[in-house]
Amino acid sequence: MGTISKILGAGIAAIQLVDIVIHAATNQLEIIRVFSNLIILAWLTVLMLNWFKRKWLPISILSIGLYMVLNFIFLAREGLTNPEQGGSLRIMLFLLVFFTVTLSVGLSYRHHKQLPTTASHI
Repeated sequence: MGTISKILGAGIAAIQLVDIVIHAATNQLEIIRVFSNLIILAWLTVLMLNWFKRKWLPISILSIGLYMVLNFIFLAREGLTNPEQGGSLRIMLFLLVFFTVTLSVGLSYRHHKQLPTTASHI
């Protein structure tokens, strides 16, 4: 795995850990969001260790998709605003999800480009 991919992976992992720590520190730990963070961390581990060589794409799509679905479920249940912050929009959630998804898709694309282009990988 190349240097840029490692940097992307480290950035994605840092976002997930910061998200968990912020919520734990403010006593706003939401299980559904923490679970979504853990899914991304597990996906990163699988990708970085190259455990599922040919099945990385379905695993990536499933992991990123599940992360998004869980965060949408959270928003559907809890609302777009946070009563703990005076009813303001959940801007931090939107930013964290946006950066996680964007960087994760970028990492998946880079990983795809680094795979050998033999018939056995098609």
